[in-house]
Amino acid sequence: MKILAIAMQKGGVAKSWLTRSLSVVASHEGLNVLVIDMDSQQSTVAWSERREAETPLVQFSTERELPAILKRASEAGCDLVFIDTPPARSTEAPAAVDAADMVLIPCTPDIEAYEQVARTERLARLAGKPALAILTMTQPSGKSEQEIAQEVFASMNLEMALPTIARLKAHRDAAREGRTATETEADSRAAREIAALWMCIKERLNIRTSAIVHNCTREQVQK
Repeated sequence: MKILAIAMQKGGVAKSWLTRSLSVVASHEGLNVLVIDMDSQQSTVAWSERREAETPLVQFSTERELPAILKRASEAGCDLVFIDTPPARSTEAPAAVDAADMVLIPCTPDIEAYEQVARTERLARLAGKPALAILTMTQPSGKSEQEIAQEVFASMNLEMALPTIARLKAHRDAAREGRTATETEADSRAAREIAALWMCIKERLNIRTSAIVHNCTREQVQK
């Protein structure tokens, strides 16, 4: 079982949106996916309650409950766990990073976000976990934003994933229905960018997928 922590000190950088988008793509490729929402606002849990699809499974967890949930998920046959963490200083993010095989660091193309990246990168580095920066919410024609971000992340010795993820209406429209752009507009730029990002992550974690979807149940994770 592979575990991905989505963490960033600053709020509003699309952690939950990215978590949901990647978890759906992974589920569609046949992986048994669990999403753990550790943010007290529980926006990812609320999104799952708007969904009609049974996958991916989404569950809220506190820091104290996390080890037990991960143990049950592994025993239930989960292939992949995404942990959506809260912003700002908290004990949840370090717990998620400690448990993770890789840390994804979403960052918007603005100075306030760039100034906070180093804290999350340091958290991952001290925990001995590989980290990958993901530039989110860019302008659709934001080539210059990508170039600036590459310079900023390179100065921190932090690898940047490509492609960057543009701020597109397809993502917002899908979220209202408890879905993602992959499901509502499969041929859109929004869906293609998420698919390409997922390929980048799969390669780094050596994740193999199959055409057969198998699911752990909520009862197995919560028992």
